[in-house]
Amino acid sequence: MLRKDPFVTGEYYHLWNRGIDKRNIFKLQKDYERFIMLLYVANNEDVIKLNNLTNILHKSYEEIMVIEKGKPLVFIGAWCLMTNHFHLMIRQEVDGGITKFMRKLGTGYSMFFNIKYQRQGALFGGPFKSKCVKSDDIYMRKLFAYIHFNSLDIKFPGWEKKIKESLGEKKDFLKSYRYSSYQDYIGVDRLEGNILNKKVFPDYFRDTKSFNNFVESYLI
Repeated sequence: MLRKDPFVTGEYYHLWNRGIDKRNIFKLQKDYERFIMLLYVANNEDVIKLNNLTNILHKSYEEIMVIEKGKPLVFIGAWCLMTNHFHLMIRQEVDGGITKFMRKLGTGYSMFFNIKYQRQGALFGGPFKSKCVKSDDIYMRKLFAYIHFNSLDIKFPGWEKKIKESLGEKKDFLKSYRYSSYQDYIGVDRLEGNILNKKVFPDYFRDTKSFNNFVESYLI
């Protein structure tokens, strides 16, 4: 697919995609974990075949999430997986990095999903979508909140219209949701934190205290 605006190295982007016909792309915990492993190993200029790691070398999830890799294609600052779609905030680090990374991510997960669930055809509803985000733009702050708060739709549909209601429950749910980078910003020490490179993203989501203040400002 030829994009109207080519990806520029050093620029920040919001990337997202959803299942074809809005169908679920994650059904079980293992599906989420497969995608998360791909977020880690596919972000690499070297070729690392996840199937070889899991099926031939019998590496566990914990072992795969700490393997040494080569130079990253992109830096990831935030991510969230939902039942039928995903969101990423990234910065391109090498020319063509986004295209290569997203091809590896999308193809690798689609092949896994189709084999596992004995289906054929496209899994995603077309090529991934993208929008350039300026590092000093207020939109980046809103996007960072949007990506992490996306999971609230699972338990609190329409939560944006009732933002002050059940504030404590919302924060507890966000803290418990494994399939986003939210936990990595509130000080939880977990393997999924290896996906992120926070240093190249703005200061307001770099340390736990500032992140908590940031969350409060958007949920109150």
